[in-house]
Amino acid sequence: MATEMRTQQQDVQPEADAQAEPQGQEDVQQVAQRAGQPAGVEQLLGGLQQQIAQALQPLRQDLQQQMAQSVRQQMEQELEPVRQELHKQVDQALEPVGEELHKQIEQALEPMRQELQKQVDQVLQQELEKAVSSLFR
Repeated sequence: MATEMRTQQQDVQPEADAQAEPQGQEDVQQVAQRAGQPAGVEQLLGGLQQQIAQALQPLRQDLQQQMAQSVRQQMEQELEPVRQELHKQVDQALEPVGEELHKQIEQALEPMRQELQKQVDQVLQQELEKAVSSLFR
């Protein structure tokens, strides 16, 4: 039982050491003595862990970026049907408004059309009268 606990503590200890940086030479030696290893071995392992962590940093960042991109793409794919349905609903909701607006514009323009047509007819009538009178002179 004591051997199992010591083995478990030794398994957990490198993780704890990797997470918490020793604050001085005494801390490293104390950890090494508790683990039953000479202080130099613990320092060497700590240095190796730090080098490994630094070497893996670009890979970790790349993996994080790839995961974020993958999540964004998946969200876009999942949201596309919802987006299309919302556009459809908005178009349907706006259709009566558009029809009413078109109707109001036509009603507002109708008096202007009638007035312009009346003016065109008058000008044409005057020009026709001038042309006819010039023929008979």
